[in-house]
Amino acid sequence: MKIVFTGGGTAGHVTPNIALIDKMKNCDVYYIGTNGMEKDIVKPLVEQGIVEYCTITAHKLRRKLSLENLLLPFRLCKSVGEAKKHLKRIAPDVIFSKGGYVGLPVTIAGKQLGIPTVIHESDMSPGLANRLSAKFADVYLSAFDCDKRAQVAGVLVRDVTHGDRQKGLAAMGLDGAKPVLLVTGGSLGAQALNDAICRCKELADRFDIFVITGKNKRIDCSYVRQTEFVSNMPDLFAAADVCLTRAGANSLAELTLARVPFVTVPLTKQSRGEQVQNAEWFVNRGCGILLHEDNLESGLCKAINAAYDNRTAIQAKQRAQKDLYGTDKVADILRRTAKQERKAAQSSKRKNNM
Repeated sequence: MKIVFTGGGTAGHVTPNIALIDKMKNCDVYYIGTNGMEKDIVKPLVEQGIVEYCTITAHKLRRKLSLENLLLPFRLCKSVGEAKKHLKRIAPDVIFSKGGYVGLPVTIAGKQLGIPTVIHESDMSPGLANRLSAKFADVYLSAFDCDKRAQVAGVLVRDVTHGDRQKGLAAMGLDGAKPVLLVTGGSLGAQALNDAICRCKELADRFDIFVITGKNKRIDCSYVRQTEFVSNMPDLFAAADVCLTRAGANSLAELTLARVPFVTVPLTKQSRGEQVQNAEWFVNRGCGILLHEDNLESGLCKAINAAYDNRTAIQAKQRAQKDLYGTDKVADILRRTAKQERKAAQSSKRKNNM
C-alpha cells in the first residue's frame, strides 16, 4: 500500500503525521512538503523508512485583505500542478493531509486525479487551509467536535504513556531531588514564556527548571537548564512534575495523556484564536490551569505552584480523558480507505477487460 502524507508550516502540522507514519508499518510512505520547516523534520526519516520526501512550492493563505491574495489563484494552480506530477509518478492508494498551506494544493491535486484523500484538523476551530481542503477531501476527520462536516476521531499524537523517568532526568541533566518544571513554548510562542521564566526566579527555589527554548532561541538565565529541541518527549514527560506550555491541541493532548499537570498560556497575537479555544476545552475538563498572556508576569508563579499543589486532582481528571487518543483509529481509517480504493480500481479493471 502506498500512502502520501502532507502538511507543514508549523510543527503542529507535521508531528501528528510522524505519529501516524509510525503506525503505518509495511506501507510505502511518501511525504509532500515544501523546503520549509517540515523538510527539516521529515527528511531525516527517509533513512528510517520513508521512501521519498517530495517538494512543491506553496504560499501562505492570508485571512486579511492583501495584494498578495490577488496572486494566490495563479500560485495555487502552479502548486497543484507540481503536486499532480508527484502524485502521478507515485500513484498512491490514499493521501493524508494534516493541513497547513502545503496541504491544500496536494488535496486539490488528489481530487483531480481521483485519489482518495483524508484530512484531519487538530484544533477546536478549523484552519483556513483545512476549511478549503474539506471541499475536495473524501474523508474529513477532526480531533474535536469543531465542524459539522467532520467525523470526530481524536488527536494524532505519539504514545507518550511509556516514558522513562530516569532517562528523562538524565537528558535534562537533573537528579530528581526537586520537582521538575518543564517549559515548552513551541516555535512561535516560545520567547514570551522563556522571558517570563527568567523573571520568576523564586520558582527555582522549589523546582528544577528545564526549558525547551525553541529553534535559534537561548535564554540568559543561570538557574535553568535549556535546549532548543528534543526528540525524546515521552521521557521528559515522565520526568516532569508540572509543565508550562502554550495551547496547541497536540501539546495539551500529549500532556493530558502523559498525566502531566500544566499551566497553559494561549498564544493570541500570532494565532486566529484557536489556542484560546483549545486551552478552554482542556481547562474546563480539569486537565490544567489557564493563564492569559496579559497576566503572565504577575500570575506565573502562583499558577505554577497551584498546578503542582493540585496535581493529584488534575491527574485524576486527565486520566478520565480516554477518548483523546486517535492515532490508531485514524490509521485504521487510512487502511480502509486505501483498501476500498484498490477494490474499486480492480473492479473497474475487470469491467474494462470484459
